[in-house]
Amino acid sequence: MPRARHVVARGVSLDEASEDAHIHLSVVARVPGAHAGAVLAVAALDDPDPDARFPWFVSTSVDGTVSTWHVEKRGAGGIELVRDASFGDDDAPWWCLAVDDEWLFAGTHGRKVKVRLAVDADLESLPGAIANHTGWVRALASVRKTPRELERARAVRPRKASPRKAGASAAADDATPPPTTGDAWRFSAACNVVRVWQDSFAFDEDDEDDEDDGAVADVGSARIFTGDILCLAGVRASSSGDRFLIAGVADGTVRGWRVREAQTRGTDGQTVMTRDAPVMLPIREFADLRGGRVAALFPLAEAFPDDDVLSRFVVAGCRDGALGCVDAETMRASPRIAAHERRREDTETRRTEGVACVCAGPANTVASGGDDGIVRLWRPRVCREREGDEPNTFSTRVVLEPSGGDTICPDALTDTKIETRSRGDRAAPSHGTRCLCAVRDKRSGECFGALAGDEAGGLALYTYDKKFAAS
Repeated sequence: MPRARHVVARGVSLDEASEDAHIHLSVVARVPGAHAGAVLAVAALDDPDPDARFPWFVSTSVDGTVSTWHVEKRGAGGIELVRDASFGDDDAPWWCLAVDDEWLFAGTHGRKVKVRLAVDADLESLPGAIANHTGWVRALASVRKTPRELERARAVRPRKASPRKAGASAAADDATPPPTTGDAWRFSAACNVVRVWQDSFAFDEDDEDDEDDGAVADVGSARIFTGDILCLAGVRASSSGDRFLIAGVADGTVRGWRVREAQTRGTDGQTVMTRDAPVMLPIREFADLRGGRVAALFPLAEAFPDDDVLSRFVVAGCRDGALGCVDAETMRASPRIAAHERRREDTETRRTEGVACVCAGPANTVASGGDDGIVRLWRPRVCREREGDEPNTFSTRVVLEPSGGDTICPDALTDTKIETRSRGDRAAPSHGTRCLCAVRDKRSGECFGALAGDEAGGLALYTYDKKFAAS
């Protein structure tokens, strides 16, 4: 059995980006007291209004509340975030959120994954939950199923009649049956265990007596033995089609699994599916980022889905303030950059602030947030490095370069903190950025900003100046 390859990534500093790549975010709306405690997660939901540019938003807090928001225009061309609904939950707080089409998934303090209707501002609860986690559910991710897995989903069991399909023509009865499960494998992490599950379409939303079937179905699990999993990312490489589940671990490593079809060869020589679960093959290699806990992962495929190289890389944010990129296929780590750090004004020394969140940014960038309360933009660059003494042996790396000025929410520093910062003290901002989600134009799908939640319970909406002014 080959031993695991131990990859050490070295931190490096990069110069400022060139002027033509320089972009800047501005805070265009904020709600300082959105929640009574730290914001744990934010997500963008589909606004059913066809003329809307901004999506709806949902935010969750350590105070146990969940709120939904929409954007309204106000005088002089400004905008504001307006609360639609706010409620609690028996399993609150919700630690993490994931959105896929019409459904919102929440990982909860009650050791469950719960499902809500994302196109409803009140987030109507759907039946069922994935309830057999070993602890708080801190991370969610997904990978798309293969065509063969989707075909398998159509043959598992008959689908119950749904009120949403009422009025369909009789000819539809002879058509290809609809799938009984969703088009993605979904993953949730608690402690060092990952649960594997999928959407289920076998329930009737309007049947109060339907207690057996839910909107989600459990199919398996996998385990990491080196520490708690803090974040997850699903990756599908565009060149090879291989699927990976990547985990950021509390021991400072990035580890993962290859997600393969469950197959067996039949007596007639044909390959057939044997169960409703993928095969999770642990990747023996791992990347050691040497940066404390890996608190955030962002698959570059979300921003560059058609790029053969970038689509297989994951951006990792560490609690030592660094960002690095890891190749999901080889688990090789690119050189890290010092992403969130503060220069002491009385000296030339710097001190780091932990990275807490990463998401897609505008104009082909990546946005990061951390304990310093600053949202920064980065542009990934592909480079090749020679390996060993062989002349034609190269490895591919992705490095992040600064791509804009620092943007700090006006609420991120209190008067006291501003004073201590000017003296060069080691006090940290009181309103560090806790979570981010990309803001995409509903009409074009283009990312033009980000929504941030902070440690003090506030929300801030950032947009790219040029894109926002042109709308």
